Order: sequence, then C-alpha cells, then structure tokens
Amino acid sequence: MVLYLLLTYIIGSIPTGYLVVKIFKGIDIRTVGSGNIGATNVNRVMGTKWFVIVLILDALKGYLPVIISNVLFGDKFLYMPALTGIAAIIGHTFTIFLKFKGGKGVATSLGVFLALAPVSIISSLFIFLIVLYFFRYISLGSITAAILFPAFVFIYGESGYLNLVLIFSLISAIFIIYKHKDNIKRLMDGTENKFDIKKGK
Repeated sequence: MVLYLLLTYIIGSIPTGYLVVKIFKGIDIRTVGSGNIGATNVNRVMGTKWFVIVLILDALKGYLPVIISNVLFGDKFLYMPALTGIAAIIGHTFTIFLKFKGGKGVATSLGVFLALAPVSIISSLFIFLIVLYFFRYISLGSITAAILFPAFVFIYGESGYLNLVLIFSLISAIFIIYKHKDNIKRLMDGTENKFDIKKGK
C-alpha cells in the first residue's frame, strides 16, 4: 500500500502544464503569465485547446489512481481510496520534479473527487461553470466551488468510510482557498485576469 501511495504521488507530480509548454513552445511556463504551471496559465500561453488538454490530464492524475486503488484495496482497506487521492493532490501541488513547487490542485482534486464523490463534484463543477460564465474569473469559480463542495458531500451522503471523504473535502477546500490567496488579493484589488477563449499561438 505504501508503494502504491508513493507511485500515486509520483504520478501526481508529473508537471503536465510545464511539460506541454516546454515541449511545444520551448519556454518555461513559470516565467510567463502568472507563473503557475496549471491549465489556466497554459490558456494564456498556448490557447484554450491546450487549457482543456492539460485540465483533463491533470484530472486523470487524480481520477485513475483512486479508481485503481478502490479496485485493488477498497474491499479490505476502505480508507485507501481517500489516502490515494491525498497522495495525488500533494504530488500535483508539491511536485518532486520542480523542486516541490506545483499547481493549485484544482484539476487534480476534480479528478480525485470524481472518483470519490461524483454527484458532489459534478454539482460543484456546475457552480464553477455558472460563476465562470457570469464573472469570467476561473479563480473565483474555483474558490466558490471549493467552498460549497463539502456541503454537497454532506447533503448527498457521499461522506465515505468514517466520514473520510467529508473530512478530506474540507481539508481540500481550505487548501485550495489557501493556494488562491494571491488570486483573492487580485480579485479584491480588481486586477485579476479574466478568462478568455484564446486560439493557439
């Protein structure tokens, strides 16, 4: 089990956005835009097509390990899928490949909770899209969805074994909000970048 969690951390650590921009544009994404390696900054550098690709790949880093963990360990070790999700998110946000500096964990968390609490995460995704549509701030949509997600987990009864999924969702929400502290400041200052559909460069 420990080896599986370590493997999940390594998979989560794969810096998808960094690699995509480095391979196809030849530049270090950390030196442009917001400096973040996530899909939002990829959109600024390479366009919306690559935003979607990176978003999906980052989500899969969380979704697949949790699904496999449930198949391999779920019957005997009911806590393993949640621990696997934690390992994936930690890997993404503290990637071993970039001196433990990674993304904000939103896309990978989406994948993790799509496996652990699908109804709740789809509801949060719906909230995210509504906020994005009306305000065009990905950060605001992510923060709002993160805040409401634990409530959805509780309401829909997807709290999991010993309420581990509910506890995990609360911790993840706090962590995502913390990772967006700079975005929150820019939102308050009115300097946050709005999301625009961009063609590839």
